Amino acid sequence: MLDFKLWQETLSELTNNKYFELFMMGIIIFSAMLIGIDTFNLDPVYEDIIFTLDKIITIVFIIEISLRITAHKKPWHFFKDGWNIFDFIIVTISLVPIDGNHSAVARLLRIFRILRLITIMPELKGIINALFKSSKSIAYVLILMFIIFYIFAVTGTVFFENTKSGLWVDVGTALLTLFRVMTFEGWTEVMYETMEIYPWSWIYYITFIFLTTFTFLNMIIGIIVDTLNEEHKKEKKEEDADDKRLIKELIEQNKELIKRIEESDLRKIK
Repeated sequence: MLDFKLWQETLSELTNNKYFELFMMGIIIFSAMLIGIDTFNLDPVYEDIIFTLDKIITIVFIIEISLRITAHKKPWHFFKDGWNIFDFIIVTISLVPIDGNHSAVARLLRIFRILRLITIMPELKGIINALFKSSKSIAYVLILMFIIFYIFAVTGTVFFENTKSGLWVDVGTALLTLFRVMTFEGWTEVMYETMEIYPWSWIYYITFIFLTTFTFLNMIIGIIVDTLNEEHKKEKKEEDADDKRLIKELIEQNKELIKRIEESDLRKIK
């Protein structure tokens, strides 16, 4: 029983080791590179090499995930963490065989291996967590943004319906046109066309761009950045709390040690 606990502790130290994480990061990047290389027309010999390397990489992933599961005192505790479940799903997907009728699907699924970099790099996990936590606020901004889009789309179909390009023929087409304007993809061409009929229509476009591109998109960015800052502050507080707890434990251990030494000295005196 003790040996098994020692084995689990060793596995835990191994899987949490920085060099082990860097090794797995290299394997993930190398796997993604192989998938990219496989998209070219290669000699059958090189295709066989890539196929063999892919099998080896899949075995490495299976071993790695097995070690991480075994490192837990209770293996099912591994699945309490959402990121661990994410890793397990990615590895399971990798087990789909490349050869056969669904080889293209299998190759496509393997590209998702690169997503495992998110779980290895804490910075990426922080960004993803921030995105999820800020999703509610972003959703409200997007709703307001859609309302503005819809108002401008209906307005555009009323005023610019007679343009030759047909970019304002109905609300659906107008929404796509406005998305083009928001992303600055040839928006001046759209504007100059409507200005031939309505010389003052530039006010319509400038107002829309300021409301969407310069206001709402910056609001979304601001929400994400603010959430990231809150996450960093939270992590800092947790680190400080861990440091204080560790210092407290060390002080208590020292007190206990001093007490034992004093007791030992008293015994010697007696």
